[in-house]
Amino acid sequence: MRALPPRWAALAVRAAGGWWAPPVPRRGRSGPGPPPPREWALSVSPRGRLRVSIRPLDPQRCPGADRLLVAVSGGSPGRERDPVRVEHDEALGQVAIVADGVDSKTAVDVRTPVKFDLDIKTSGTGCVKIQKIECDNCKIETEKGTSVLQSIKSHKIDIRTNGGKVIGLGTLYGNTDICATEKGSVNIEKLQGTTINISTEDGLLKTKYLYAESASLSSESGDIMLGSVHGNTNLQTKAGSITVDSSDGSLKASTYHGTIDVYVSQLRKVDLKSQKGSITVKVPASLKAYLELSGRKVDVSSEIKLKETQSASKDDHVTISGHMNQRDETDKWIKADTQNGKVYLKSQSWIQSVKLKNRNKNSSMSTTAHLQRKAFKINKSAMDLADFKEEHFSSWTSGESPREYSPEGKAAIERKCCP
Repeated sequence: MRALPPRWAALAVRAAGGWWAPPVPRRGRSGPGPPPPREWALSVSPRGRLRVSIRPLDPQRCPGADRLLVAVSGGSPGRERDPVRVEHDEALGQVAIVADGVDSKTAVDVRTPVKFDLDIKTSGTGCVKIQKIECDNCKIETEKGTSVLQSIKSHKIDIRTNGGKVIGLGTLYGNTDICATEKGSVNIEKLQGTTINISTEDGLLKTKYLYAESASLSSESGDIMLGSVHGNTNLQTKAGSITVDSSDGSLKASTYHGTIDVYVSQLRKVDLKSQKGSITVKVPASLKAYLELSGRKVDVSSEIKLKETQSASKDDHVTISGHMNQRDETDKWIKADTQNGKVYLKSQSWIQSVKLKNRNKNSSMSTTAHLQRKAFKINKSAMDLADFKEEHFSSWTSGESPREYSPEGKAAIERKCCP
């Protein structure tokens, strides 16, 4: 693998078949401010693999033909740049970026072709940000740092964090495996794939939209909060609660201490269990299903008409069964069982469900807006976000040269993306 020397200046890069303007060296700088960014420009295959290991790291991805750019910026004023090594193995089609002991304010910005595989690892509070990438494999490993992923399409998405946050903006498309230990949390706007597996220990697990043939979401003591869920879904937490705004498909949810609150819009099989918490099942009055509800108390709304109802009591435990609007479709059923809690069956239409979502949305900031603000809000005095996007993303696709931006502005962006 061949090590490449850095170039100390801004770069102008165009799409494949275009041009590359080599940098003009900066011989010196005035004042005690941070050193100018070091940049590398590599000629690479449009399809390859990127492996990043740095302390800390915040890569940003955007479409880029056959060039790969690496820029190092930030650092403490008056301090020389920490050693960063960039290596390119042309035979393997692999680029490695490695740095040890870098300043906590240092940021690394990587721009790759769209089809590059990613293997990124940070330590400490090092953060990662990835935007608009399509690849076969996307692997991220952090400790306490935040991972921000926006509009990712990959055959395999593998994320590990030991106490950090995983934030997804837009759609994460692909077979996904996410593990967040300690206080690490997962908050993703939309997940879509054949198989999706997500686990946390003490942190929140939340997603607004989930589309999967098979999905397994679990937490030791964190809450699981889901919006619209489609497919075969398995949810499990020991001490946390489970909330599903809308379920379309087969759903299995269990908790020991927590409560379960689920709206079933369409179903195949729904199995809900809690040892000590209550269970609330909301369904449209027109739903066709067989129901079996068990708990210390079972409360069925008067708006729901159960047919052929059967009731049994044993050791302060009540079981009520019956069917809604059908009796022949045995593969469509809802079972809710709590040993020490209560079971509530309520009527709720789809329109009421939407209104409830809108009310919650108005009472608190929407998930998307909240995450975007956390990921992209920057210091106005350094640089406006719209200018940043226009200068460093749009210009790449329009064929214009990205204009140079100050180290202070870039450092501000990195700090805001990874607080």
